[in-house]
Amino acid sequence: MKLTILKVILWPKDLNHAPRIIPFLPGKINIITGESATGKSTLTAIIDYCLGSGKCSIPVGLIREVTGWFGLHLQLANTEMIVARRNPGDQQTTTDLYWAEGLTLTVPPTVEKNARVEDLKNRFNQISHLPSLDFSTDENVGFGGRPSFRDMAAFNFQPQHIVANPYTFFYKADTTEHREKLRIIFPFVLGAIDTNTLAKQRELKDIEREHDRLRRELDARLGAARAWEAEVESYYLQARTLGLLPDSPPPELGWPLDKYILELQKVPVTVRTLDIPDIQEGTSEAAVTELTRLVNEEDRLGQEIGSIRRRLGKLDQLSSSVDEYGTTLTGQEDRMQGVGWFEEKVQNTHECPVCAAVHTEGNPRLAELQTLAQELRSLTASVHQAPAKLDQELAVLRQELRGRETAISKVSHKRKFLEGRSAVLSAQRQRVRQIYLFVGRVEQALENVSSSRNVDELRAIMQTLAQKIATLKRDLDPRVQRDRLNAALDNVSAKIADYARLLQLEHATENVRLNIRELTLQFSPLSGRTDFLWEVGSGQNWVGYHVAGLLALHEHFITLSSNPVSRFLIIDQPSQVYFPEAWPSIEQAPGGQTQIDESPDINGVRRIFSALSHFLDAVAGQFQVIVTEHAGSLLGMEYLTCISWETGVVAMSSSSSPQLGWKTEEIINLFH
Repeated sequence: MKLTILKVILWPKDLNHAPRIIPFLPGKINIITGESATGKSTLTAIIDYCLGSGKCSIPVGLIREVTGWFGLHLQLANTEMIVARRNPGDQQTTTDLYWAEGLTLTVPPTVEKNARVEDLKNRFNQISHLPSLDFSTDENVGFGGRPSFRDMAAFNFQPQHIVANPYTFFYKADTTEHREKLRIIFPFVLGAIDTNTLAKQRELKDIEREHDRLRRELDARLGAARAWEAEVESYYLQARTLGLLPDSPPPELGWPLDKYILELQKVPVTVRTLDIPDIQEGTSEAAVTELTRLVNEEDRLGQEIGSIRRRLGKLDQLSSSVDEYGTTLTGQEDRMQGVGWFEEKVQNTHECPVCAAVHTEGNPRLAELQTLAQELRSLTASVHQAPAKLDQELAVLRQELRGRETAISKVSHKRKFLEGRSAVLSAQRQRVRQIYLFVGRVEQALENVSSSRNVDELRAIMQTLAQKIATLKRDLDPRVQRDRLNAALDNVSAKIADYARLLQLEHATENVRLNIRELTLQFSPLSGRTDFLWEVGSGQNWVGYHVAGLLALHEHFITLSSNPVSRFLIIDQPSQVYFPEAWPSIEQAPGGQTQIDESPDINGVRRIFSALSHFLDAVAGQFQVIVTEHAGSLLGMEYLTCISWETGVVAMSSSSSPQLGWKTEEIINLFH
């Protein structure tokens, strides 16, 4: 995929200042130089963020405090593109995106959101001709989804913590998700499989699924036929029991299956002429409604009868109490009869019969007794009248009780009649339902038998699918794919060995090979032992083999007719394992040019850039390399286009124009 970087653009938060632009040349080695801790590594994070990274790795600090938008000016195959992403602030990331595409673009003074990051990813997927098909044929494999432009970033970035890392060879391969996805897409990236192969894999998967479905259908039909053969006599006997085969003879031992089928084929015809009771619509519902009403009425009458009986019991108790009370009062009244006689005998003046004393005044106690006797006579008379009223009330209640008992008897009789009628309707309904269900089963069974006996068409379809499966499997012969993959790995591994010898790395004479399962390099010395990169000592070897591996891969990618990997590579401080920049320039070196030329560390760094230059020659300048470095003018290479991050000093290439650079502090200060 032809994609190179023309500019890195920083739009300030303060709109009174113009955006800062860091230009780059395609087809060249662009070097950003500067001292340690001046922000050179920020460049990698800015480019990755603008190309759709899920997280913003731009370091917090001044550059994020003063920058509102981070952007890139890109050169594509036929157009240019400017993309910019908003500073996420306190968030991990943001989906706000500015995106413009055209033949020739000018950097705008300000940008505003007009798209989402997902839109940019989809556009890059389209430009890089990535397939829309999944790699994995297993729907349960989580890392086998369709490839994305973002997956290709593994081949474009070698940040400082990766380029000298013996355990991680590719960008972001230190996380499980990216590592597993990279393993899956590697054959596609190397050209061992292509979009046509993926389409055939999907077609094979779909055809195999359809073939399996038809196989299950065929098995079901044959199973239904076998089940029918086992139960056909039972179906026949049941049809006779239900009266659906009135003229058919009893089954005989040894009847063939066709005889049973011939007889049972009469069942659907017979059921149309059979005298099946006609159950009017709503009959059952009306009966149930009336039955419910009668049950409720019976309950109500029962409650009223119970209430009347309780009242009768209480009145009977009251009548008995009144009789007992009247008897008691009559006895008391009899005892008071002597009061009248005593009143007649005792006058106002009388002689005491005991002591013969003469009393001239009446006795007040006699008057009180007379009053009590009168009250007792009145109470006794009223009590003797109560039984007549109670008897009248009891007669009324007994009449009401007889009326309620008569009514509940009628309701109960009607309820029992309706219950019996409902049972008859239910039995009729059950029989009709049983008949029709059985007829349905017979019709379905006859259809299944017919289908199971006529499976030639189904078998023909399955045979056609089987032929397609065989053809696709031949086209997708894993041995052919494995041979293509091994050929690609042989080509890449040979180029790695060439670059390793150019870099004068240890183990360069051994059989070095890219291992896409372990995502690293492996070495096979003559002893037969296999060593991996993390088992090879020296930081110089780790950096050198990282550079050799990435250059070899990109040289292979460019030879492919179509490849989704962008044609740029960013390497962050490859000289970190050699030395810190003790001598900012040749003039400041204690021993002058001689000491510089004789320094093994400086020569090691120069070999890295010689390898990069050799790579650009091999690909005819169809690639862009960006290196952040602190080696400065000690490199002494005429073919490099250098931008000093600190001083603005430019090392000119004979085939390019000078490029202007700024150190990080100057870029930030210009925003104020």
